[in-house]
Amino acid sequence: MPDPIPLMRIRCDLQINGESRKLILIPGINEPVEHRALKLAAYLLFWPEEPAIDISPKTPALAEYDFLPDLMALDDTGAIKLWVECGSTTMNKLTKLTRRLPQGRIVVIKETEREAQDLRDELRAKLDREARVEILAWPGRQFRDWVSALRENTRVSGETGGLLLNVVVNESPFAAELKRL
Repeated sequence: MPDPIPLMRIRCDLQINGESRKLILIPGINEPVEHRALKLAAYLLFWPEEPAIDISPKTPALAEYDFLPDLMALDDTGAIKLWVECGSTTMNKLTKLTRRLPQGRIVVIKETEREAQDLRDELRAKLDREARVEILAWPGRQFRDWVSALRENTRVSGETGGLLLNVVVNESPFAAELKRL
């Protein structure tokens, strides 16, 4: 099995919950493959919300923000209903989000339960609205397995729902249930 190519685009052909979509994950400056792998997982987990990954700062819903999400979804009025951060994020950003986004979901997805628990502890200590931030974590070594399954051309098919990914990634079956902390 070849190693994933860290600086290349990941072109995804997705067949999830009976629907088809294509997605291209373009690496940002110094963006590791792990970050793009988290984005793809978030995209699949929030599939019914029809999330966006390539978000422009010119998006009207982001007019009052000086930063961008890794993934977001809008409601019928064009307001942000879902804001997702993948991996590292700052306490300053989360503080601003909990104040400026009173109705939308704020989700952070972490590679490990340890990282997720550390973030939850920091939020409890420093943030007055810490319960507004949902933290999801990959259990055990499953994130490493997820990253290893991805290729420059990736096909994912199967079902997702809630915190569960029950899919085939490039011919390899993969099942994971993320944990909420």
